[in-house]
Amino acid sequence: MEILGLDKIRKISDNTDLDNEVQGLEQIRAEDEGINITGLESIRGIFTNDFPKISVFAMELLKSASRAKELDSELRQYGASFHRYEFAPVAALSDVRSFELRHSISLPPSYVEFLTQAGNGGAGPELGLFSLEELELVNFCTHTNRGVSRALAKGEEDFYSYPFSASEAGTLIRSELSEAEWDSSVLELLRHENTGRGSEYESRRRRLYGGVLQIAASESTFCPAIVCSGDMCGEIAEISHDLDMPKYTGRSFEDWLLGYFDGVISKFGKT
Repeated sequence: MEILGLDKIRKISDNTDLDNEVQGLEQIRAEDEGINITGLESIRGIFTNDFPKISVFAMELLKSASRAKELDSELRQYGASFHRYEFAPVAALSDVRSFELRHSISLPPSYVEFLTQAGNGGAGPELGLFSLEELELVNFCTHTNRGVSRALAKGEEDFYSYPFSASEAGTLIRSELSEAEWDSSVLELLRHENTGRGSEYESRRRRLYGGVLQIAASESTFCPAIVCSGDMCGEIAEISHDLDMPKYTGRSFEDWLLGYFDGVISKFGKT
């Protein structure tokens, strides 16, 4: 018997020939007498681990996005024409854990819930939230020619990747960070800007934002980011690519994202 894929399994009848293919997981009769499906427990494990039961936060988020889309059907809200109040298909939990392992970082639980239960990017503040793949490109990769997109690159080898450990680099962005400390760190970074060793500069720049990931596309100077370590873990901060001191919103990821949809619903529900 050959199982071709979780989306292709079909029902096993009482008289199924073991040489036939299995093609419909939702219709499997695992207890059919005389039939043994090799790896069935592994299949169950995949669903249990990669597609966990949906959380209250994810459920509320999906409902809010649907309501916002209904009220703003003409996509008048800034950024709505980009994301259209829709989420991308969810990411597998194993892909999220692989991302964390690859970059020595732990994503806040609420953000993991979003990626694995609501959507792997899509609707949200500014121009919408990044997918896991975009998250990696924006935060960890630099092309040899900074003006070239990944889609136009000749190959993955054209990109430099700088994984780093927030615990090793230290978490500079925290609630007690002073402007003087930030300015001093930026000054130290700029000393390496014109040394001709671009990789060292980029690496130091990433360490400046150690444990903090930009999570949404933005046309403004300050971009939404989630803090993944330190005493502000799980909170949203706004970081600047011009190296200005980050702005703290004082809001958790859940409140920030749900607040966006609540604002849209409130705004267009009155018109």
